[in-house]
Amino acid sequence: MSTEAVRSASVTAPPAILGNPHPGPGTAARSTIRNIHPLWVPAFLGASFLAWTLLPALLAGNLHPDTLEGLYWGQHWLWGYHKHPPLAAWSSEIVHAAFGSANWAYYALSQAFIATAFAAVWLVTRDIAGRRAALVAVVLLALTHFTTYAAPRFNPNTVQFAFWAWTMALFWRAVTRDRAVWWLLTGLVAGMGLLAKYSITVLLATLLAYLLLSPAGRRQFARPGLYLGLAAFLLVIAPHLLWLAQNDFSTLGYLAERSDGTLVGPAGHLIAPLAFLGDQVFAIAPMLLAAAIGLTPLGRDRIAVLLHLARRRLRSPAGCYLAFVYMVPIAALAFASAATGIRIRTMWGMSFVLAAPPLLALLLPALAATGLSAPRFRTAASALATTFVIGFAALMLVKPGLSGRPNIMNLDGPALSAAAEALWRKSQPGAPETVIGTIPEAGTVSLYGTARPQVFEDADPALSPWVDQGRLLRSGAVYASRREPVPGRPIAGLCPQDVTAFAWPARTALGTALESRTVWLAILPGRAAPAVTCPAA
Repeated sequence: MSTEAVRSASVTAPPAILGNPHPGPGTAARSTIRNIHPLWVPAFLGASFLAWTLLPALLAGNLHPDTLEGLYWGQHWLWGYHKHPPLAAWSSEIVHAAFGSANWAYYALSQAFIATAFAAVWLVTRDIAGRRAALVAVVLLALTHFTTYAAPRFNPNTVQFAFWAWTMALFWRAVTRDRAVWWLLTGLVAGMGLLAKYSITVLLATLLAYLLLSPAGRRQFARPGLYLGLAAFLLVIAPHLLWLAQNDFSTLGYLAERSDGTLVGPAGHLIAPLAFLGDQVFAIAPMLLAAAIGLTPLGRDRIAVLLHLARRRLRSPAGCYLAFVYMVPIAALAFASAATGIRIRTMWGMSFVLAAPPLLALLLPALAATGLSAPRFRTAASALATTFVIGFAALMLVKPGLSGRPNIMNLDGPALSAAAEALWRKSQPGAPETVIGTIPEAGTVSLYGTARPQVFEDADPALSPWVDQGRLLRSGAVYASRREPVPGRPIAGLCPQDVTAFAWPARTALGTALESRTVWLAILPGRAAPAVTCPAA
């Protein structure tokens, strides 16, 4: 089936008074396209990429703990880690090999995955509603806190974001075009998504339900493409499944632990889902505001026609698909939250927002026809994007400056690492091979260390299976943790000495000194045999 045929089957052509989002060749179409500067959308998105790469690099003194954790996982190329599949950690390690501890590189990495998601949203919207609607969709996607304010926190959610978007886009092509290659690509991308984070299974379950419930979907079960895609998916995830089996499904245990946020009492079954739904509304509120501002010049009569058209387009195959992919995951998690009382964390719903911009661009063809060429829409989008920048600057500068208490990213990462290495050099030769401690502290010492020591998280082999216990015993380690060593108690068979309460300095980018955070540093010298007890300090 050709591209134009797919679009014709997907949507109903809009009335002339609202403009056609994908007009055919002709004078009117060329005139409409000339109304928008061809570089505005790329410039808008490019500015967003640069802003969310450079702004945190300028304002933050340390990476987010999620990013630090992924970096010390990535030192060891495993097919899985105790919390997550490996793709985010591998991505971090590749960037470290090229750029070392330069913080901006990890913010750029986050933006690279987000930009990849933008490309997928552009593709699926172009397939469904045309090129101009696709441009509207990517502008709207840039107006959510998930692609702006929260973007400096590089973690598996960020990686999954890209593969969720591409799975959504390629699946639509696989269903609407009679070519097995699209199913193959869908399976490959979905497999990569699962290697990023397990929560993409929510999308995969949604897509399976769509296949079972839609006539076009049910026809796929009689064709080989679907099974080719399934085979590709299983091939991609097979090494991780083998790793899971060999490691007692440790990541599933972590998922159970993360469910400990159950709100006690009957109120929790109401408050938890409402909070999650509130997060989802907040995620799309700036998009809706920009769209509303862009449509205000139409007037009341045209708005009424627009709403009628939106209802018709919502019932089209494309409208049903996008609404299904957007609403079903949200409804499923809200129901699960109501049934269990478990609070769904905001970032768990990051990828759910991806279907909203294509859906809005499809339902509001006037936005595609006139919005991009209307100064109101461009001004609203620019103002909202700037608001996110101001909000992040306030988080890093104003709020800590007023309270005196640092955000986790206000802490001076290199200072902590330098203090740990200086303490080590007082009594030990060379540089430490291992740092034992908690995630932010040990991860920071590792990232900025001269020899980049491996991290033995909480001295727990289940959390850091890469640690060679015999080598650790001989070489010793440096200790960096929020927890004070217990006198007389060995850590990983080593006895702490030179225990120091280090005041981890923090400041804003403007130089305002903030309240320091106490980190316990100690030296764990190597020894011939594991210690059972240690001499009193």
